[in-house]
Amino acid sequence: MSDLPEQPEQSPAPPATEVQGTDPSESTGLPSNDDGPRLRIGRKTVGAAVAVLCVAAGTVGSLLGARAVARHDSAKARQTFQQSSAGIASTLKQGIQHEEDLLISASTFFAGKPKASAAELSTWVKWAQALRRYPELQKLGFVALVRAPELAAFEAQITGHATKTLRSGVVKPVGLQSTLPAKSAALPAKSLPAKSSLPAGGYLSIVPPGTRSFYCLSAAELARNPAHHTRASHDYCAHTPGLLSSRDSALSIYAPASAGRSRGLEVQAPVYRGNLPPSGLATRRGAFVGWLREVLLPGVMLQQVLRSHPGYALHLRYKSGSAKTAFAAGAPRPGAQSTTVALHNAWTVRTFGPALASASALSHVDALALLLGGILLSVLLGLLAFLLGRGAPARPLTPKTREVPHEDLYDALTGVPNRALLMDRAGRMIARAVRDPELLVGALVIDVDWFKDINDKLGEAAGDQVLGIVAERLESVVRTHDSVGRLEGDQFVVLVEAKARGARLDALARRVIEALHKPVELDGFGPSFFVTASIGIAYGRHASADELLRDAHLALDAAKAAGKDRYTLFNANMRSVIEGQAVLGTELNAALADEQFLLLYQPIYDLGTRKVVGLEALIRWVHPSKGVLSPADFIPLAEETGLIVPIGRWALEEACNRAAAWNVTGHQVGISVMVSANQLDRDGFATDVRRALQQSGIEPSLLTLEIAEGTVMRDVAATTERLKEIKQLGVRVAIDDFGSGYAYRSDLQRMPVDFLKVDRSSLAASEDEDYRSWLLEAILLFGRELSLRVIAKGIETQEQLTALETMGCTLAQGFFLGEPAPANAVQGLLDADSTTAATSSPSLPH
Repeated sequence: MSDLPEQPEQSPAPPATEVQGTDPSESTGLPSNDDGPRLRIGRKTVGAAVAVLCVAAGTVGSLLGARAVARHDSAKARQTFQQSSAGIASTLKQGIQHEEDLLISASTFFAGKPKASAAELSTWVKWAQALRRYPELQKLGFVALVRAPELAAFEAQITGHATKTLRSGVVKPVGLQSTLPAKSAALPAKSLPAKSSLPAGGYLSIVPPGTRSFYCLSAAELARNPAHHTRASHDYCAHTPGLLSSRDSALSIYAPASAGRSRGLEVQAPVYRGNLPPSGLATRRGAFVGWLREVLLPGVMLQQVLRSHPGYALHLRYKSGSAKTAFAAGAPRPGAQSTTVALHNAWTVRTFGPALASASALSHVDALALLLGGILLSVLLGLLAFLLGRGAPARPLTPKTREVPHEDLYDALTGVPNRALLMDRAGRMIARAVRDPELLVGALVIDVDWFKDINDKLGEAAGDQVLGIVAERLESVVRTHDSVGRLEGDQFVVLVEAKARGARLDALARRVIEALHKPVELDGFGPSFFVTASIGIAYGRHASADELLRDAHLALDAAKAAGKDRYTLFNANMRSVIEGQAVLGTELNAALADEQFLLLYQPIYDLGTRKVVGLEALIRWVHPSKGVLSPADFIPLAEETGLIVPIGRWALEEACNRAAAWNVTGHQVGISVMVSANQLDRDGFATDVRRALQQSGIEPSLLTLEIAEGTVMRDVAATTERLKEIKQLGVRVAIDDFGSGYAYRSDLQRMPVDFLKVDRSSLAASEDEDYRSWLLEAILLFGRELSLRVIAKGIETQEQLTALETMGCTLAQGFFLGEPAPANAVQGLLDADSTTAATSSPSLPH
């Protein structure tokens, strides 16, 4: 029996559904059982060959794929590093230029006041907001060039007392005591503490001692930390080689400096009268007034940059001639990528990033995983082919199908439910709440702040990424049975169903805001940034899903109006306010056609001649039932509805026509008209101004367009171009409510501006009258430096008027000087002003 060939196994009987009465081989097309042994051996051989081929092909394919992944990821890592390095370099370059702005501003101050005291320097620093805008600033001061015979006068200057000269260059004061008033010498919170620059012991003991022809001594200095204050007796010429030569070269000196335990940078820049170095050497020496001295901590700026780039390290270097200095932040990792970029004015930065990922598949995690996974899969396929080749019965594979949500119910971009599915779920929740009084249904409508800016500046691809990130973060903070969906655009909704007593929708809103505050990293878009959102919350008993979302939207509008990046709970008053605004909007639309608007004119006085030199046109709405409405009651609604454009055009034409009528009667007086942001942004605004000038026939220089500082600073470049276009018509431009925003000196220097209008009542939130007077005086100084005339608004008392004249302000308006009046009343004022022009009364008319 052992010599007999192995008998093949008998095939099982076919199922009843198959064709019966025939041989299996005939029905299936397979050979008969007589060829069984040879067939099985052949199938094993073929199965083994196929298995080997599957393993070999899978291994080679996995290796090639892993190498491609490793190379792609390595190239992507290099590209990301280069983009991040470029972003870091751009940020540092802007920071250095920002520091130069401070240097120019402070030099301008000392060029006009070379003998400024520490208290005056403190006042200027407070006005310039140097601490808030320059956190790296540690010291700011002025170094004077003092000749040996002038030492006594120099000490008298910084102490306020006469002195007498002793031998060896030592100056001893007679009755040494500071004469600065306590109030003017004291600095408010967050300002640099001022010191009198006198050494302990009450005399100037020059360091290093010795008799020299020149001494370079600190005339005024402010230090962030009083312990780091430099004594006035410190001779910088003896300690800083090349300081005197910088007077002739007009070049700044950069040198390392100590600022407590930190390593700082000392900048000493020569200052000349007029703030520009003359061309000739002799003329330059004659115009020289001293050196501006700054001590900075570049490490503070570097650390700020690294907050957005964790894992990076920076080396900031300055090299110009023999001057060299360097600063570092962060520790480079082993094998870190690095690149060096030239910044500005001999500064370079070397950026160290993450270690460069190897292009080898074996040293790359993702590539190695792909390689091992591919090999394992190919082995499994080879094993399957081998088993099939042995004739093992193969079970039919029943594919498992995953139920895919209907594409009409889910947002294609974010994958969350869309509006249709959200409304359906909200309706079901409300129906359940009707059946169960213990249940409460709420909705959070979430609107991404400034999303339009992201699309405009970074592109729609970046905007799509942001929406996807927002959807992920919303889903991460809600409960599993809450619903997150995208309503439309950049608006999302969270539907909440909970027991009425345990509902805490405000806590959920805070979690949402905290989640969105985390930095957002976009693929291929450089440094990270932050996203904020405004949230409207509605909950309680609602008849329908539309009503629930409507209330949430009303709360959202309130959150956005309150400043954004916050949440607001709905209350019934919001609905009544909206309904009232809707009625008012309908009436506002008809107000133009029915000529319900009125212009009042408030006089602007020249305080030197006591004459009216201008009139500000102020719009009012004579409502049929509510009486005269102020701009605050309808201008915001006009801005929102777009009616501000035709209303502003009417006001401009009416004011110009009225000024032309006064001009005919012999009163050539200027007219000022407020311009909104919507008007200024229109391409046809210059045409509106040109038409008003042509129709009225007034001199263009008599028309002044007033633009709020907030409007000007939204987009400085675009606003500058728009103002240049308007200035070509010959009109004048004023920045209204100056001091309430963050207009930089460099921005104003580029803008074609003629006036700065300052409202005393809105200069600061503080009710301290002295503080407001101090701010106004600082703005007057700022205007003189830029050759801009300042108009003070809101003058309500004789004391305020007297203070203005003391400060040197020449233009003013306010209720004390004259209230807004109709055109016929202004005509009488102008006539009276003409008859009394020859005489000058001691006070202006009320």
